[in-house]
Amino acid sequence: MAPPELTQWLFNPIYSQARHTEHRRLLVLSGDYEWVNQRLTSLLSDIPSSLIVKEIGGETSLLRKHLLGNECDIGVIHSHHGFNPGNMMAIAGTIRWGGCLILCCPALASWHLHASHTHLSHGFKATQSLYIKRLVAIIKSNSDVVVWDGNHCHIPDLLGSDVFDSLNNVNPIEPESSINPVVSKNAQAIQPLEDDAPRRPQFKSLDQQVAFDCLKNRWSQDVRKAVITAPRGRGKSALVGLFVASRLNKGEKVVITSAIRDNTSTLFKHIRLGMGLLNTEDKDQAGQSTDYTVNTPDSNNTETDAAKSATKEIFSIEKGGSAQWLAPDNPTLINGDFDLLIIDEAASFPLPVLKLLIGAHDNYVITTTLQGYEGSGQGFMQRMLPAFEAEGAVHLSLRTPLRWPKHDKLENLIHNICLFEGAETLNTVSDAPRQVLQEVSRQVPQEVRREVRREIPIERPIERPIEVLHKPSTDNCINDYRMGLVSALSEHQLQSVMQLLATAHYQTTPDDFMRLCDSPDIILFTEWNASRLTAAAVINCEGGEVLTDVQKGIADGSRRPKGHLGAQRLTLLTAHPETAAYRYWRINRIAVAPYLQGQGIGTGLIRFIKSQALSQDIDALTSSYGTSYKLNKFWQQCGFKLVDMGEKPNKASGETSALVVKAISERYRPQQEILSCLFAYSQKNESVLLSALPDIVRKTLMKKLQHFVNATRPLNQVGFAINALAAELSVSNKYISNAEKSTKMPTKMCKNETEAVTPQLLLLLGSSPLPTNQLIQLLNVSGRKALTDALRKKVRYLLSCVMT
Repeated sequence: MAPPELTQWLFNPIYSQARHTEHRRLLVLSGDYEWVNQRLTSLLSDIPSSLIVKEIGGETSLLRKHLLGNECDIGVIHSHHGFNPGNMMAIAGTIRWGGCLILCCPALASWHLHASHTHLSHGFKATQSLYIKRLVAIIKSNSDVVVWDGNHCHIPDLLGSDVFDSLNNVNPIEPESSINPVVSKNAQAIQPLEDDAPRRPQFKSLDQQVAFDCLKNRWSQDVRKAVITAPRGRGKSALVGLFVASRLNKGEKVVITSAIRDNTSTLFKHIRLGMGLLNTEDKDQAGQSTDYTVNTPDSNNTETDAAKSATKEIFSIEKGGSAQWLAPDNPTLINGDFDLLIIDEAASFPLPVLKLLIGAHDNYVITTTLQGYEGSGQGFMQRMLPAFEAEGAVHLSLRTPLRWPKHDKLENLIHNICLFEGAETLNTVSDAPRQVLQEVSRQVPQEVRREVRREIPIERPIERPIEVLHKPSTDNCINDYRMGLVSALSEHQLQSVMQLLATAHYQTTPDDFMRLCDSPDIILFTEWNASRLTAAAVINCEGGEVLTDVQKGIADGSRRPKGHLGAQRLTLLTAHPETAAYRYWRINRIAVAPYLQGQGIGTGLIRFIKSQALSQDIDALTSSYGTSYKLNKFWQQCGFKLVDMGEKPNKASGETSALVVKAISERYRPQQEILSCLFAYSQKNESVLLSALPDIVRKTLMKKLQHFVNATRPLNQVGFAINALAAELSVSNKYISNAEKSTKMPTKMCKNETEAVTPQLLLLLGSSPLPTNQLIQLLNVSGRKALTDALRKKVRYLLSCVMT
């Protein structure tokens, strides 16, 4: 049974008559799995159905992407089988006033010793979790957190003095209840309002009212593009819903899209509110008449479930206006005739999809969350917002929280734990670098930081120990270069690093911080100017002795051990197991404060990384990035050689990936020359005969073809090799007669039907890229897998011809 005091602490704020002023809280159930589940069941067994409870991290709980746009009173995160910071941020963002987040976890004293390390690269081991140790220290230091374990239950002083009535006799305050009107200092609109300005009842904050009026004014001036950003729980969906309702009254056709249909439930709810249809069913039963109707697909419709979901909810009015939701991949979203496009949570969209949608519509409203688990809102701001503003789009920002009180204790606690875009005083990306630096408010206490920074033994198979290094630059000692582990950073430095990474990269998530803290193969390089972070680079240690047992399998494509992404790709390119034996530093991420970009700061940090790589006996530096003119020039200026290009654009960024390498040791230079030579020939437009290639290239391609025949290497990795092989056989009289070549008639080159090769087939095999659809038709097979199987048989025969 739960202690009565705990039950009172948990439920009193939820049923308070002033619930909209109650802070949300954290309850930690700490102990073994069975004990925690029993206590959780005891706590929640008797709560009424009027309370909403959502769970994440358990076997049957929600996926976090389905939590967007939802609300609950109690959120539960299960962590016995692995802790995920993104899950915690996701479910915490759904909890409303006075609610509680319940963290179910192992015993706090030993949790960091038993944390699962799903991100570990092959050959690396970690005996403890720095991230979990820091998390526990923050929890223990916070007097507002309740911790219930097998020994005791710590409960802070109860804030409410009301008598704890029977739960079944009290109804929670509805989330629509008004909150104190406060204007956010960061709200952007045409005319700012004073704190005592009147607020119309349909709006829950002056932020919303100002933004709504700004949207209406812009639309009346035929400037019909807007971007709305906000941290979670600030009322973006409500604002857009009310605005859509106003456009319906103008007779406009509105289309709404989002990654998941259910995430727009709040938006549609406020469309109803704006249209006077807060509860359509009740109004129909009461016989009330209205000009508005809600049309839904016929329940007897035989369309597929996917098609039904695309038109699941359609609003239409007699004035001609309509609003409907469509999936992002629905062709009607591009080809349909709409007056307004709404994109909800744009940071969760791949950039190519986002650009395609924007290009198809003249009028749009885009919303995105700044602090989120579905992608980096700050990255979205850096990558997309300038383009929107160049088109004349207005940028509106909501800051006043609506789902919880201002300066909510749980929100502050989550920000301290995750260090994910949590502070408004972002010293790494300030547009005004001359401003005086402000220390981040509500810092984790110093005693917590000292506790976390105690040495954590991590097994690192690195020949030389990685030591914390400070090296002032020679430019009047203004900048300070540093190399070391994340555990060496202060709390303020940690926050600066995470904010810079989140700003510079499109899809940074809270989980990245945990990987940064706990991955034993990661080194952090930073550059500081006084106390201001100007640049950072995350380095992964790859290759070497830890890959000895799998390097042969990596080379032929049969093994893909975890991590070592750069070392594995280079080994696949050369098809030589020895390539994996070299020691690499892969520059996973490098970021420069936006207002300092273009001043050579990133180049200076790369020079420092190269100097330290040489002292650490590293053979080569590698990096993979999305190609652009600016980045191609940057890596070229830093002395890196392009050795591989992706075949297709990245789904998230829309950019084609490039792999670059920089030899550090003399023993690696022959490898770099091989890689450069392979890449140069693979990029030639004309067909190159196998016999005309340099010896090292020809031998490498023959190895790759043998791997393909043995079914260890996929088809997309041997396209150039097949081209060269087909070109060789096409011009050789040893294999095809002149008569056969001139007539282009299908003539078998062997008696075995499965190995039959014709001039037409050789012509297709010599084309780059391989024309898969034509090959499928010619070989009379169904699908890519069947094509690959058929080509393996053809290539096996062609190789036998070349080697005879």
